[in-house]
Amino acid sequence: MIWKASHGPSRTIRKNHLPKLSVFPGQFLNREIPTIVDWRVSGASHPLRPEKPRSREAKLNPVTTEYPSLTKELTLTATLAATFVVSTFLPVSAFIGGAALITSEILIVPVIAAVLRPVWAGIAATAGSLGMAFFQTGIFPVFGPLGLLIPVLATILGSIGFHYRWGPVASWGYVLAGATYYIVYSGGTPLWLAPYILVLISLPLVLRMEGTHVTGFLTLYTTMSEQVTMNILSIALLGFVGGIWAIITPFMLLERAIATLGGLFLIVALKNRFGTKLQLGRTTRR
Repeated sequence: MIWKASHGPSRTIRKNHLPKLSVFPGQFLNREIPTIVDWRVSGASHPLRPEKPRSREAKLNPVTTEYPSLTKELTLTATLAATFVVSTFLPVSAFIGGAALITSEILIVPVIAAVLRPVWAGIAATAGSLGMAFFQTGIFPVFGPLGLLIPVLATILGSIGFHYRWGPVASWGYVLAGATYYIVYSGGTPLWLAPYILVLISLPLVLRMEGTHVTGFLTLYTTMSEQVTMNILSIALLGFVGGIWAIITPFMLLERAIATLGGLFLIVALKNRFGTKLQLGRTTRR
C-alpha cells in the first residue's frame, strides 16, 4: 500500500516504513485517530528504565518477594521441628555444672532461622523444644520450662536477621544486652566475651555484606543469641558466678565454633541443593 503526502514535494511512503501506531477511538470525532507511541526511555535514572543487577550474584539470585506456599511452609516447619527433636539425642559436649548435654540442636537452630520466616521459625523451634521437654533431652533437665526459651528466642531473632535487611540489629542488640548482664552479674573471666565482641564490632560490615560471608556472620549471630539466653539462665537460676566461667570458657568457644561452622555448612548445602524450591537465599535480606 502506497501513501502520498498531501503537502510539499510529491513523494511516496511505504507503510512498513511508518512508525508503529497505536489507535484509539476519538472522543469527539466519529473516526479513528492514529497516534504515535514511542516506548523508548533515556537516561540511566529514568523511572521506567529496568534496574540492572549490580553484581554477578544478583544476576544469578535476583531478590523476590515470592514466598513458598502455605502447604510447603507447613511441611518445612514440621520437618525441621522433627529434625530438631532428633538432634537433641545427639550430644556435642557436656553441660558444665549440671546433668545435661549440649546437643547437635545447636546446628539446627540456625538452619531453621535461615529456611523459615520468623513466625514459622518460632513455631518450629517451639514444637521441637516441646519434644525436647517430653523426652527430657538436651538442656531441659537443667533449666526446666525456662530452657525452652533458649532455642526459641535464638531462632526467631536469627530468622529476623536472615530475612530482613536491618534484621541483624535485633540479634546484635540482644548480644549486647547479654554481654552487659555477664559483666555486671557473673564476676567471670573477660575471655568469655571474645565471641560477643566479634558480634558487636561486625554489625556495620554485616549490613553491607552479601553471599556466603554474610550467611556465616548471621549464623554466628543466631548461635550467640542462643548462648546469651543460656548465660542469663545460668547466672539467674543456677547461680554461676566467679571462677566457674574460666572453666566453662573453652567448652563454650568450642561449642559456638561447631554451631557456627556446622550450621553454615548445612545452610550452604541446602541452598545449593534446594535454594530455588525453598526460596532460600531469594527472600532473604529484603
